[in-house]
Amino acid sequence: MAEDYRFKGVYPALVTPFDENGVNEEQFKGLIDYVIRAGATGIVPCGTTGEFTSMTFDEKVDAIRIACEAAKGRVPVLAGCGAAYTNDAIKLVRRASEFGAAGALVVSPYFLKPTNKEIFEHYQKIANNSDIPLFIYNIPQVTGVPIHWTLVDGLRDIDGIVGMKDSSGDLVNLTTILVRKPEDFQVVVGHDEVALPALAAGCDGAILASANIFPSRYIKMEAALAQGDLKEAYLLQRSIQKAVRIIVNKGGGMAVKAALNMMGIPVGHARSPLLEGDSFSYEDIDELRTCLEDMELISRGPVTFKTPDRSIVAESYPKAVGLVPDEIPDLTLLHGEALAGGGMEVAHVDLVLGLKDGPLAAAISDAGKIVDGFHPSDIIKGLELTTVFAPTVTITSEEHKALVYDVAKKAVADAINRTITDRIIPEELVPDVAIAVNVFVHPKAVNARRVHINNFRATRFALRRAIEGRPTQEEIMARVKSARHPFAYNP
Repeated sequence: MAEDYRFKGVYPALVTPFDENGVNEEQFKGLIDYVIRAGATGIVPCGTTGEFTSMTFDEKVDAIRIACEAAKGRVPVLAGCGAAYTNDAIKLVRRASEFGAAGALVVSPYFLKPTNKEIFEHYQKIANNSDIPLFIYNIPQVTGVPIHWTLVDGLRDIDGIVGMKDSSGDLVNLTTILVRKPEDFQVVVGHDEVALPALAAGCDGAILASANIFPSRYIKMEAALAQGDLKEAYLLQRSIQKAVRIIVNKGGGMAVKAALNMMGIPVGHARSPLLEGDSFSYEDIDELRTCLEDMELISRGPVTFKTPDRSIVAESYPKAVGLVPDEIPDLTLLHGEALAGGGMEVAHVDLVLGLKDGPLAAAISDAGKIVDGFHPSDIIKGLELTTVFAPTVTITSEEHKALVYDVAKKAVADAINRTITDRIIPEELVPDVAIAVNVFVHPKAVNARRVHINNFRATRFALRRAIEGRPTQEEIMARVKSARHPFAYNP
């Protein structure tokens, strides 16, 4: 039994698509087909990313069945069989075996914070009642209890326990396990942010949330490491690191679902109590979208921009599914706003984009003038696209003035240039349109680097929202439960 299964490559920790009846079988099979075509060497249903703690026992059984049927022998299935109650885990492992799973991934008991003795006996009882190999699963961030290398020393002696998934991110504990383990005990990394160092340290493969989205990048990383090409492996990790950071820290399965939906792979939304716009904020959604665009995982296609006297077709607009219309019907005046960052360096950008000979003509004409009741504005020099810049707060010091008119202004200029480079604004429209941008920089801000990054991101997001008419009325209604006012400030 145990010697028959060897972990190899990268397994996505699959998200679970839901509908009103439970697991959405059609969407789940569609996701499995996508990840296998994209290079996944195996799949893991009902893991943490799959929201297994929000599923009934029968739903878990159903998801494992669907995964085994959809894999059809193409790749092995390592079934997530974790449960806080030992007997439930035993029952899940038995069902997974009946469906043809190659092995079972069993998380340590969660919530109750068991002792090492209780964790040991939990795994021992499951292994003694299983006819498929077991992988220990260490993820103390959510279980509340880490599996220390000293405990692993004992667990790996239990017949039927053949490996371990480590999602702790604790490289000291992980490397100790790796140097002490026998050759036949398999260890895989489960923390996306440390995939490269963990694989380089000797892990046999990876089970990752972000592998739902780009499994081939990790496969290439493994290949580069096998060939001794550390530079190539580093570049691959760096290319995904920003997206990975969002996924790991800002929503897990919820973030993965948002990415897949934007890519045109429908997987629905996370189950209650999770809400888009809260732990996984609207800023995070926009940032994840731009990461997917940069990695060329968002399909491009035509979007028609209409003015009163002509139509311009942007042939290669990045069309995140569900966010981008096929037509921008009226460019006279469009509004967008976005919030980015936090603390004293938080950025709030409120902007309008439109035709130069429309309502924006007055803003262009008044730029540089002192107008009672308004903060002084000016036109940003060196930009192809006419841009009027103004702060939304009173300047309180020379340091504050520099952060506003040097740092934040440059961030806005960089974001507009990047938006044109990204083909969000067609080059043919640049001579005919203008932008008026209002920015918020807190008088107590001190970190110029964060002021620049946050204003760059907020401007980038606000421009997309303006052009795409977002949020739409439907989005606003859908977001009622997680709505937040962007900031409260009274200078």
